[in-house]
Amino acid sequence: MELHQLRYFVAAAEAGTISRAAERCRVAQPSLSQQIRKLEDGLGVRLFDRLGRGVELTPEGRAFLPRARRILAEVRHAAEDIRRDGDEGAGRLAIGAIPTMAPYLLPPVISPLREAFSRCEISIREDLTEALLEAVADRELDLAVVSTPADHPGIEAEVIGSEALLVAAPAAWSPGASEGVSDAWLRERPIVSLHEMHCLGRQIGGFCASRGLAAGLQCRTAQLATVLEMVGLGLGVSLVPEMAARADTSGARAYLRVRGGEPKRAIALARRSDRALPRPAIALAGLLRSGMAGAGRGEDGVGKG
Repeated sequence: MELHQLRYFVAAAEAGTISRAAERCRVAQPSLSQQIRKLEDGLGVRLFDRLGRGVELTPEGRAFLPRARRILAEVRHAAEDIRRDGDEGAGRLAIGAIPTMAPYLLPPVISPLREAFSRCEISIREDLTEALLEAVADRELDLAVVSTPADHPGIEAEVIGSEALLVAAPAAWSPGASEGVSDAWLRERPIVSLHEMHCLGRQIGGFCASRGLAAGLQCRTAQLATVLEMVGLGLGVSLVPEMAARADTSGARAYLRVRGGEPKRAIALARRSDRALPRPAIALAGLLRSGMAGAGRGEDGVGKG
């Protein structure tokens, strides 16, 4: 028994002739007749008496008609429910982000995402890059916001933007909002950094090594908030993401660019290359792309303190 056979049967029962049923279903009359016969063969009963140019339901046909209509209605309702679930984002969306991006990128996009997909249960996981990539690969996460490199079998990382790493310094140490800082200036000051378990910590370490600043690395911490607090207390300077600088309104720190080629980090969305994203995940990716584009056009917050 196939759905199109049920549709043809109901159409013939309602139309009273095979020819009108074929017109209604937009199929050739012989094809419709053949499918009804197959339906009868499958059920083991005759559904119609053929009366000249018309057809009439047999007792078995009259008994089967409401059942066929109910089956077709259930299928139609199921299709409508699936489309509605998709429109409303019914289900669960699992998002991951590294700790140096999650507080700045995710909160602004969660509210509009919830408004657009009222039935979507949103789960957020903040973790290190390697753990997030494993979770995406294991289908525990639909999407993860990370920095490159994001190398993992079966994972594709779409770079949606980049941001500068700025020098965070105690406000009293700032040489001026527009001057920026030189390598020589940095060498004269202790450097506070994230631990290298964070990709940002590895990026900072790589920058310091390339500029001959490694000797100044005197403290490593596990949290970006701790780095900023130590800088504010005058214990050293650090490299921090520009998004963190934008969010800092305390006035305890100044944020300055590095002369001679400032360091940057890429911002990427990691997903399984063989998995179709649910609609809420597609919408989230769009919101993050728009947010990155807007941040690129806004004020950079450099030199504030």
